[in-house]
Amino acid sequence: MSHLQQPHAKHTGIKDIDECAEGLIECHNHSRCVNLPGWYHCECRSGFHDNGSYLLDGSSCIDIDECGLQTHTCWNDSVCVNLPGGYDCVCTSGPGCSGDCPQEEQIRRNGEDWKPGFDRCALCSCKDGQTYCRRRPCDCGDPDEDLFCCPGCDNRPSSQCLDQSGRTLYRSGASWLYGCQQCRCMEGEVDCWPLVCPALMCEYTTVAEAECCPRCVTDPCLADNLSYDIRQTCQDPAGAVRLSGDTWHMLNSPCTACKCKNGNICCSVDLDCLQNN
Repeated sequence: MSHLQQPHAKHTGIKDIDECAEGLIECHNHSRCVNLPGWYHCECRSGFHDNGSYLLDGSSCIDIDECGLQTHTCWNDSVCVNLPGGYDCVCTSGPGCSGDCPQEEQIRRNGEDWKPGFDRCALCSCKDGQTYCRRRPCDCGDPDEDLFCCPGCDNRPSSQCLDQSGRTLYRSGASWLYGCQQCRCMEGEVDCWPLVCPALMCEYTTVAEAECCPRCVTDPCLADNLSYDIRQTCQDPAGAVRLSGDTWHMLNSPCTACKCKNGNICCSVDLDCLQNN
């Protein structure tokens, strides 16, 4: 907060007198003198603020208690101690008091970055006693970039891959879908694994044609994930009892096939059969 002093008699064309530099003004030690054209003021120093009386000599500047206001940055087990114009963090006890991080039989200093031995592509940091690890960012403009960690930076022709159809060329690190597999080009070699489908919380599911993952359906006749329960039987039109999982053809309709699915009769017509009969 500023404590403004009224301007002295300074006329246009007369050089400004710097009262602060000349030692003409003495501000309280909690404030400092700031010269302005035609006048000066006593400004509270960092760590102090005015108590509301705004005395001209700055004697109304009082200490800010960072510890009491919880505006300090002391970490973990260290204790905040208020000081005139600031604060200090005192380490009393505890392994995290210093903010350092014990790692791999050595101590990493607070604020230190390093590459861990368990992952050449990771970058770890110590911050206030806590260790944070993340994927190291890639810089493809760096000629010494690790291509194992950054395959997308690998432009060598020998590292490219043809897909299974032989029509598309992928650079190292690129991914694509083939059938129901996820594939990736890794330095000239294609690696594929089954596509991971999301978990479904429904009773009946089916996999549609040309799709890889199941979807929910409400009709049990459309479901292909049924576990047949022989205790749930069906009665066909002729009155015969059919066990769950049994199939039969409708009387007088040889192209219509039916199946018992846990108490539900599900029928379908074979179109090829109809054309041939």
